[in-house]
Amino acid sequence: MSKDLRIVIVGGGRVGYHTARRLDNRGHDIVIVEKDEDRVQFLSDQYIASVIHGDGGRPSVLREAQLERSDVIAGLTSYGAMTNVGICMTAQRVAPDIKTVARIDHGDHEEFEEIVDAVVYPEELAAHTAANDIIDVSGGGVRTIEEITDRLELIEIEVAEGAPAAGKSLDAVSFPRGAVVVAEQHTGNFPGPDMVLEPGVQYILAVQTGVSDEVVRLLRG
Repeated sequence: MSKDLRIVIVGGGRVGYHTARRLDNRGHDIVIVEKDEDRVQFLSDQYIASVIHGDGGRPSVLREAQLERSDVIAGLTSYGAMTNVGICMTAQRVAPDIKTVARIDHGDHEEFEEIVDAVVYPEELAAHTAANDIIDVSGGGVRTIEEITDRLELIEIEVAEGAPAAGKSLDAVSFPRGAVVVAEQHTGNFPGPDMVLEPGVQYILAVQTGVSDEVVRLLRG
Protein backbone atom coordinates (compact mmCIF):
# COMPACT_ATOMS: atom_id res chain seq x y z
CA MET A 1 0.00 0.00 0.00
CA SER A 2 1.48 3.34 -1.01
CA LYS A 3 -0.93 5.66 0.79
CA ASP A 4 -0.02 6.70 4.32
CA LEU A 5 -3.09 6.29 6.49
CA ARG A 6 -4.19 7.97 9.69
CA ILE A 7 -5.52 5.20 11.93
CA VAL A 8 -7.17 5.45 15.35
CA ILE A 9 -6.88 2.39 17.57
CA VAL A 10 -9.09 2.17 20.64
CA GLY A 11 -7.54 -0.18 23.17
CA GLY A 12 -3.81 -0.15 23.84
CA GLY A 13 -3.49 -3.67 25.27
CA ARG A 14 -1.35 -6.35 23.65
CA VAL A 15 -3.44 -6.57 20.48
CA GLY A 16 -3.71 -2.82 20.08
CA TYR A 17 -0.05 -2.24 20.83
CA HIS A 18 1.29 -4.86 18.41
CA THR A 19 -1.12 -3.70 15.71
CA ALA A 20 0.03 -0.11 16.17
CA ARG A 21 3.68 -1.12 16.06
CA ARG A 22 3.23 -2.99 12.76
CA LEU A 23 1.31 -0.12 11.20
CA ASP A 24 3.91 2.38 12.42
CA ASN A 25 6.62 0.26 10.80
CA ARG A 26 4.72 0.62 7.53
CA GLY A 27 4.81 4.40 7.83
CA HIS A 28 1.23 5.10 8.88
CA ASP A 29 0.13 7.75 11.38
CA ILE A 30 -1.30 6.06 14.47
CA VAL A 31 -3.38 7.37 17.36
CA ILE A 32 -4.12 5.09 20.32
CA VAL A 33 -6.97 5.75 22.74
CA GLU A 34 -6.48 3.99 26.08
CA LYS A 35 -8.22 4.55 29.40
CA ASP A 36 -5.77 2.79 31.74
CA GLU A 37 -3.31 5.39 33.01
CA ASP A 38 -0.38 2.99 33.51
CA ARG A 39 -0.87 1.60 30.01
CA VAL A 40 -0.96 5.11 28.61
CA GLN A 41 2.46 5.73 30.16
CA PHE A 42 3.81 2.50 28.62
CA LEU A 43 2.44 3.36 25.19
CA SER A 44 3.80 6.89 25.36
CA ASP A 45 7.26 5.52 26.15
CA GLN A 46 7.21 3.37 22.96
CA TYR A 47 7.03 6.38 20.60
CA ILE A 48 4.99 4.50 18.00
CA ALA A 49 1.79 6.53 18.21
CA SER A 50 0.09 9.59 19.59
CA VAL A 51 -1.69 8.49 22.76
CA ILE A 52 -4.94 9.85 24.16
CA HIS A 53 -5.93 9.02 27.73
CA GLY A 54 -9.66 8.38 27.86
CA ASP A 55 -12.61 6.06 27.31
CA GLY A 56 -12.82 5.37 23.59
CA GLY A 57 -16.53 4.61 23.87
CA ARG A 58 -17.29 8.26 24.57
CA PRO A 59 -17.99 10.55 21.60
CA SER A 60 -16.07 13.40 23.23
CA VAL A 61 -12.92 11.28 23.43
CA LEU A 62 -13.32 10.07 19.84
CA ARG A 63 -13.69 13.68 18.69
CA GLU A 64 -10.41 14.42 20.49
CA ALA A 65 -8.84 11.76 18.25
CA GLN A 66 -9.94 13.84 15.22
CA LEU A 67 -11.79 11.09 13.40
CA GLU A 68 -12.70 13.44 10.58
CA ARG A 69 -9.00 13.48 9.65
CA SER A 70 -8.66 9.69 9.94
CA ASP A 71 -9.11 6.86 7.48
CA VAL A 72 -9.85 3.97 9.83
CA ILE A 73 -10.84 3.32 13.44
CA ALA A 74 -10.14 -0.06 14.99
CA GLY A 75 -11.90 -1.10 18.19
CA LEU A 76 -9.37 -3.54 19.65
CA THR A 77 -10.20 -3.55 23.36
CA SER A 78 -10.38 -6.76 25.38
CA TYR A 79 -13.90 -5.97 26.59
CA GLY A 80 -15.72 -8.11 24.04
CA ALA A 81 -17.22 -7.84 20.58
CA MET A 82 -20.16 -5.64 21.50
CA THR A 83 -17.91 -3.03 23.11
CA ASN A 84 -15.69 -2.84 20.04
CA VAL A 85 -18.63 -2.81 17.63
CA GLY A 86 -20.22 -0.08 19.74
CA ILE A 87 -17.04 2.00 19.52
CA CYS A 88 -17.08 1.65 15.74
CA MET A 89 -20.76 2.62 15.51
CA THR A 90 -20.16 5.67 17.69
CA ALA A 91 -17.19 6.61 15.53
CA GLN A 92 -19.32 6.47 12.40
CA ARG A 93 -21.80 8.89 13.95
CA VAL A 94 -18.93 11.28 14.63
CA ALA A 95 -17.26 10.77 11.25
CA PRO A 96 -19.62 9.01 8.80
CA ASP A 97 -16.94 8.31 6.19
CA ILE A 98 -14.48 6.55 8.46
CA LYS A 99 -13.82 2.82 7.89
CA THR A 100 -14.26 0.50 10.86
CA VAL A 101 -12.57 -2.63 12.17
CA ALA A 102 -13.78 -4.41 15.31
CA ARG A 103 -12.08 -7.08 17.39
CA ILE A 104 -14.43 -9.94 18.18
CA ASP A 105 -14.12 -12.74 20.72
CA HIS A 106 -15.72 -15.59 18.80
CA GLY A 107 -15.87 -16.79 15.23
CA ASP A 108 -19.19 -15.33 14.03
CA HIS A 109 -17.63 -13.02 11.47
CA GLU A 110 -20.69 -12.66 9.24
CA GLU A 111 -22.93 -11.48 12.07
CA PHE A 112 -20.73 -8.46 12.76
CA GLU A 113 -19.65 -7.75 9.20
CA GLU A 114 -23.17 -6.43 8.61
CA ILE A 115 -22.35 -3.62 11.05
CA VAL A 116 -18.64 -2.85 10.62
CA ASP A 117 -16.35 -2.93 7.59
CA ALA A 118 -14.16 -5.72 8.92
CA VAL A 119 -13.68 -7.87 11.99
CA VAL A 120 -10.58 -9.40 13.51
CA TYR A 121 -10.49 -12.44 15.77
CA PRO A 122 -7.00 -12.53 17.34
CA GLU A 123 -7.46 -15.92 18.94
CA GLU A 124 -8.20 -17.42 15.53
CA LEU A 125 -5.07 -15.82 14.08
CA ALA A 126 -3.01 -17.14 17.00
CA ALA A 127 -4.38 -20.64 16.41
CA HIS A 128 -3.51 -20.32 12.71
CA THR A 129 0.08 -19.39 13.60
CA ALA A 130 0.34 -22.16 16.21
CA ALA A 131 -0.90 -24.78 13.74
CA ASN A 132 1.68 -23.68 11.18
CA ASP A 133 4.48 -23.77 13.76
CA ILE A 134 3.44 -27.24 14.90
CA ILE A 135 3.55 -28.48 11.32
CA ASP A 136 6.84 -26.68 10.72
CA VAL A 137 8.71 -28.19 13.69
CA SER A 138 7.35 -31.63 12.86
CA GLY A 139 8.63 -31.47 9.28
CA GLY A 140 5.15 -31.60 7.75
CA GLY A 141 6.24 -29.42 4.82
CA VAL A 142 2.90 -27.65 4.32
CA ARG A 143 1.93 -24.28 5.81
CA THR A 144 -1.23 -22.26 5.34
CA ILE A 145 -0.30 -18.66 4.54
CA GLU A 146 -3.82 -17.27 4.35
CA GLU A 147 -7.37 -18.53 4.12
CA ILE A 148 -8.72 -16.24 1.40
CA THR A 149 -12.24 -17.67 1.51
CA ASP A 150 -13.82 -20.78 3.03
CA ARG A 151 -12.88 -22.62 -0.17
CA LEU A 152 -9.60 -21.03 -1.20
CA GLU A 153 -6.29 -20.68 0.62
CA LEU A 154 -2.67 -19.80 -0.05
CA ILE A 155 -0.31 -22.55 1.06
CA GLU A 156 3.45 -22.94 1.20
CA ILE A 157 4.61 -26.45 0.43
CA GLU A 158 8.05 -28.02 0.22
CA VAL A 159 8.54 -30.56 -2.56
CA ALA A 160 9.59 -33.88 -1.05
CA GLU A 161 12.27 -36.10 -2.51
CA GLY A 162 10.56 -38.85 -4.48
CA ALA A 163 7.18 -37.07 -4.70
CA PRO A 164 5.31 -37.59 -8.01
CA ALA A 165 5.99 -33.99 -9.12
CA ALA A 166 9.58 -33.74 -7.84
CA GLY A 167 12.07 -32.82 -10.54
CA LYS A 168 9.39 -32.24 -13.16
CA SER A 169 8.53 -29.02 -14.97
CA LEU A 170 5.13 -27.44 -14.42
CA ASP A 171 3.94 -28.31 -17.91
CA ALA A 172 4.68 -31.96 -17.16
CA VAL A 173 2.65 -32.06 -13.93
CA SER A 174 -1.11 -32.52 -14.02
CA PHE A 175 -2.28 -30.26 -11.22
CA PRO A 176 -6.01 -30.59 -10.54
CA ARG A 177 -8.34 -27.82 -11.61
CA GLY A 178 -8.43 -25.41 -8.65
CA ALA A 179 -4.69 -25.37 -7.91
CA VAL A 180 -2.14 -22.87 -9.23
CA VAL A 181 1.55 -22.45 -8.42
CA VAL A 182 1.94 -18.75 -7.57
CA ALA A 183 5.66 -18.41 -6.90
CA GLU A 184 8.81 -20.02 -5.62
CA GLN A 185 8.91 -19.04 -1.96
CA HIS A 186 12.60 -18.21 -1.59
CA THR A 187 13.19 -16.15 -4.73
CA GLY A 188 9.65 -14.93 -5.29
CA ASN A 189 9.99 -15.84 -8.96
CA PHE A 190 6.75 -16.28 -10.82
CA PRO A 191 6.42 -19.64 -12.55
CA GLY A 192 6.53 -20.39 -16.23
CA PRO A 193 5.71 -23.71 -17.84
CA ASP A 194 9.40 -24.67 -17.76
CA MET A 195 9.83 -24.08 -14.00
CA VAL A 196 11.08 -27.29 -12.43
CA LEU A 197 9.68 -28.29 -9.05
CA GLU A 198 12.89 -28.97 -7.19
CA PRO A 199 12.93 -31.30 -4.17
CA GLY A 200 13.61 -29.40 -0.95
CA VAL A 201 12.36 -26.11 -2.41
CA GLN A 202 9.22 -24.40 -1.13
CA TYR A 203 6.51 -23.09 -3.42
CA ILE A 204 3.43 -20.95 -2.83
CA LEU A 205 0.19 -22.23 -4.30
CA ALA A 206 -3.40 -20.99 -4.41
CA VAL A 207 -5.50 -24.06 -3.76
CA GLN A 208 -9.20 -24.75 -3.44
CA THR A 209 -9.85 -26.88 -0.39
CA GLY A 210 -11.52 -29.62 -2.42
CA VAL A 211 -8.28 -30.45 -4.22
CA SER A 212 -5.75 -29.72 -1.46
CA ASP A 213 -5.22 -33.40 -0.61
CA GLU A 214 -4.45 -34.19 -4.25
CA VAL A 215 -1.98 -31.30 -4.43
CA VAL A 216 -0.21 -32.45 -1.27
CA ARG A 217 0.10 -35.98 -2.68
CA LEU A 218 1.67 -34.62 -5.87
CA LEU A 219 4.25 -32.52 -4.02
CA ARG A 220 4.80 -34.50 -0.84
CA GLY A 221 4.10 -38.07 -1.99
